[in-house]
Amino acid sequence: MKVHVIYAHPLKDSLTARLHQVVVESLKAAGHEVDDLDLYAEGFDPVLSEADRRDYHDVSINRSRVAPYVDRLKNADALVLCHPIWNFGWPAILKGYFDRVFLPDVSFVLKDGKLGPGLANIKKLATVTTYGSPRWRAIFLGDTPRRNATRFLRVVCNPRVKVSYNALYNMNNAKPERVEAFIEKIRRDMSQF
Repeated sequence: MKVHVIYAHPLKDSLTARLHQVVVESLKAAGHEVDDLDLYAEGFDPVLSEADRRDYHDVSINRSRVAPYVDRLKNADALVLCHPIWNFGWPAILKGYFDRVFLPDVSFVLKDGKLGPGLANIKKLATVTTYGSPRWRAIFLGDTPRRNATRFLRVVCNPRVKVSYNALYNMNNAKPERVEAFIEKIRRDMSQF
């Protein structure tokens, strides 16, 4: 299976960087073809410019500035997001990726006035993430990142997409054993992806 991993964290020595490494290594060891997109390392520009917004609905040109990213997404069978949760949301660079790459006729299609999924090629979708706060606080605030990953992204993928959401909550207070257990869970999950 072709798995597109989208990674968003600026620090190479972070827990998220370690999780990213485990994700990629485990997927490759399981025999998957991995297309690893490190948004920071590639210098992805997350800013939706005036021209991007003006051309957003014009499917003849809306991909022109992000075509390589669209191609990578469209060539995948599965998608794995690896990122932290900051301020109860995706890192700005990841949100910008969705704003710029999830375009009409890419992530959704409009036919006869009805919306449909544009990423029917994505049959598996997983998120690997960390939160600084406890789960109860995230739930109290609506846990928007979880909802975005398990609802918003689900509806733009294949109708039978299998979705998993793997989160380490309260990481700032997690004992090393709990962190290691989470890393091992991710290793197992990606080995069986």
